[in-house]
Amino acid sequence: MTEPGTPETPSNSGQETVQRASDRIEPILAHLKIVETEIDMERIRTHFDQLWEFEKGDEQEPEEQYLTTVALFIYTTHSTLEDYNINVKRTREYVTEAFRGWIKPELDKMTSAEKASDNPFKTFVDQNLPRVDDIYSWRHFQLDHKKNDESGWTFKMKSCWFATFFIRLGRTDLIQTACSFDSIPAEERQDYVDLKLTNTFSKLGSFCEFKYTPKKG
Repeated sequence: MTEPGTPETPSNSGQETVQRASDRIEPILAHLKIVETEIDMERIRTHFDQLWEFEKGDEQEPEEQYLTTVALFIYTTHSTLEDYNINVKRTREYVTEAFRGWIKPELDKMTSAEKASDNPFKTFVDQNLPRVDDIYSWRHFQLDHKKNDESGWTFKMKSCWFATFFIRLGRTDLIQTACSFDSIPAEERQDYVDLKLTNTFSKLGSFCEFKYTPKKG
């Protein structure tokens, strides 16, 4: 699975060049804009490199590398901005906007196709259901689709890789930032998609439910 922003490893005469692990977040970092003060982005990169090695990121399957990239960007950015006295809520906004900019090119293509169709909501479901299955696999999320048709799309997760990751690092407050990332696709379709997201993992609960319905009116 190739996700937006996942860098390809360049080659030189057939020889792979050595890259920093943090090159993976450069396409996201390019959209991180902090208003309050100037941030030393190298601190985020260095911290990411250290944690990527700690998590043995290079040994992971591509699916988990994608999740680890997103989670470590969240964690290292929050940690760095805390050193600049920027609070969790404000940092969450900055991180979410960086993610929004990162996935915007692909989202624009998908929303254009949806809006051009006879039923934008149904096309949204059809396009995104296989992507959700790929990214939020049973192995990491125990995802179960309850409903998916032109009247609604509901799926429940009985496990959450992100919640487990942040709990292990002692940062349950960052689970909500991952939820904000997951909400971006619906937010970019506000004129024809409503999302009710019930996340109990942020309070150490046992499930998370996404309920998409067509926008009324």
